[in-house]
Amino acid sequence: MTEAGWTQHEADAWIGLLEAHKQITRALDAELDAAHGLGLSTLELLGRLAAAAPEWPRLSVLARETGLSLSRVSRHMDALERRGLVQRRKCSTDSRAVEASLTDEGREVVAEAEAAHAVAVRERFLSHLSAEEAAVLARVFARFAPRAAAACDAVKA
Repeated sequence: MTEAGWTQHEADAWIGLLEAHKQITRALDAELDAAHGLGLSTLELLGRLAAAAPEWPRLSVLARETGLSLSRVSRHMDALERRGLVQRRKCSTDSRAVEASLTDEGREVVAEAEAAHAVAVRERFLSHLSAEEAAVLARVFARFAPRAAAACDAVKA
């Protein structure tokens, strides 16, 4: 037993999850930034805009779906708008709300970045797992986030 009262397997599982997440997401974030000038959170926002097209989702909906604050989503959108990747407008049914959509250039960038990201995830994570291990992890994580992969537009393509 550890000082926390965990078995060694429990400690290895928990700390392993935290360390693996930290290392992999830092590496993926750095690769996306170097190649596309995007971070993981920004890519998720762009991916959600791409999946919503031709609709213009509200920034508040994007914030809720991504788990980011509305102010953080707005800051990301400011930067993306300056790059010409997104456009924003006031919501026609609620003047307090703002909606966003990808520009043509934004669609190109998100397609390229998502393709590169999928390759990087395979290299940094999936290639280290057997098919059986991937199935076990899928079952375990489904307990915490049921149908998460099915709801993720990035894996539907």
